[in-house]
Amino acid sequence: MKHPAADIPLYIKISRILKEEIESGLYKVGDLLPSEEELERRFGASRTTIRNALGELEREGLVLRRRGKGTIVQEPKTAQNMNFISSFTETLREKGVQVGTGIVTIELIPAPPKVLAALGLEKGEKVYLVQRTRLANGVPIAFMTNYLLARVVPGLEEKKEALRRVGLYQLLEEEYGLVLKRAVETIEAYLSGPLEADILQIPEKVPLFHTVRITYLEDGTPFEMVISIIRADKYEYRVYLEGRPKK
Repeated sequence: MKHPAADIPLYIKISRILKEEIESGLYKVGDLLPSEEELERRFGASRTTIRNALGELEREGLVLRRRGKGTIVQEPKTAQNMNFISSFTETLREKGVQVGTGIVTIELIPAPPKVLAALGLEKGEKVYLVQRTRLANGVPIAFMTNYLLARVVPGLEEKKEALRRVGLYQLLEEEYGLVLKRAVETIEAYLSGPLEADILQIPEKVPLFHTVRITYLEDGTPFEMVISIIRADKYEYRVYLEGRPKK
């Protein structure tokens, strides 16, 4: 009987071996992998096979290939699964990333027109504006702007230090007993300009995600509008799909 592994292309086998070595810490972030010539000798493989293997690692976000420099191990992207409502902090911590928070501001303000429309509020109704920079292993990778229905989270301005320690959604569940039932999120890609470059300490024209999420409570109340700018080289979205639509 033919062994299943016999059907796996050699370049996939090589990429899996190198991936295990990276994840085990043999090669650390910033290290160079052995040259293509060295890998050819090690695996007894052709140059094309080695390049295909390295291409697999690059598609997974584990390495970056630079002409004249070689193949550099990079910090893997954090992936957010799109079939759950999760906070940015929860997603990062689940991947073993050390999460930090820059300056946090919490203000009680009249809902701006765009928030009035998104949450179906009456003119003059108050929301909490929460803004903060999120750090991953000490590097700024996102800037979050949350508008939260004030009447549902009274005294939120007193929770600033708690917000530094835990994700916003965990805080809402533990401190206010809220149940977040569903959310609708729009994701667009664009290049950083002067404002984003200053906030995230990056050059201009770096790929970013711009996301807008509307979150609903268990009773169907639109509760939150959150606008995020996120470094696309440090983060990705993974969508879970199942089945075909009924005709």
